[in-house]
Amino acid sequence: PIRLAWIVTCTLLFIGVFTLIHNVTRGKLRANLERDLVHLYAACFVISWTGVIKYHGPKPTQRSGHVYVANHTSIIDYIMLCQVSPFSSIAQQNKGWLGLIQNTAMEAIHCIRFNRTESKDREMVQRRLREHVANPDRLPLLIFPEGTCVNNEYCVDRKSVV
Repeated sequence: PIRLAWIVTCTLLFIGVFTLIHNVTRGKLRANLERDLVHLYAACFVISWTGVIKYHGPKPTQRSGHVYVANHTSIIDYIMLCQVSPFSSIAQQNKGWLGLIQNTAMEAIHCIRFNRTESKDREMVQRRLREHVANPDRLPLLIFPEGTCVNNEYCVDRKSVV
């Protein structure tokens, strides 16, 4: 119950503070505050699960043009990695309340969204990937190459985007 109360409280605070920052500030200050808030929220989520992050070897440094690749077994993977450092990612565009979150929070960290039903989305994603990696002000890009959640028992066929 304490963990649930913790994450619910953190989520409500995140939504409130993010909305305030998003509507009151502008420019680079807003971008930095929103990135820091996403990083803090991911840390709160990891704490709610009593998670401990251990580094094996040196912690990766952030430099422009970095692309990280990871397995994707659930949404928790992304949150755990964002606890280390906020990442931009590629995600399918959703509707409803999840789409609302994508249009605000994920836009703040420059995630690349796509719509599987659009025939020209592949070219758009390729272009945005190149632009993202070339821009030194953007967060490192995190890619889940399988493009879907898997159970880590087998490899899934995927289509390369780049």
